[in-house]
Amino acid sequence: MATYLMNRVFVSSLMFFVIMIGSLNAQVADIKAICGKAKNQSFCSSYMKSNPKTSGADLPTLAKITFGSAQTSASEAFNRIPSLAKTATNPTFKKAYTSCVQHYKSAISSLNDAKKSLASGDGAGLNIKVSAAMEGPTTCQEDMANFKVDPSAIKNSGDFQNICGIDLVISNMM
Repeated sequence: MATYLMNRVFVSSLMFFVIMIGSLNAQVADIKAICGKAKNQSFCSSYMKSNPKTSGADLPTLAKITFGSAQTSASEAFNRIPSLAKTATNPTFKKAYTSCVQHYKSAISSLNDAKKSLASGDGAGLNIKVSAAMEGPTTCQEDMANFKVDPSAIKNSGDFQNICGIDLVISNMM
């Protein structure tokens, strides 16, 4: 009986110390440093302040939050563009929208690959795959400009780029 109690105390103490050591390693991310390195610093600061989940988050948690926002932004644009392509009466506009559907499909595929890198803590892989995802919306915007289509139809593209830019900074810190 005494051995059983000693083992329980030992195991409980060991678990306590493991939890304490783990919590010491989880440092709050330096949002000011992250935004200082972001391409659009004012967007980064506003984004971080507007999202209460970012306050007090460690770097991996912050990466998950911003990555989730990037996925949402890409999905919203991807879901909106096909209806624009269907309702477009101008063949040039239709071609531009159809092209954008393909570019966003590619971006979402790259983000799905990036999610695996994020889950494994692979900062370099995350960086490469998020960079690849950014190409689709950029090309879409270029197509819109080349075809003289109003780019405001893809209004979240700028947010997507800026959020991905924050992800790139975070990936370099991982």
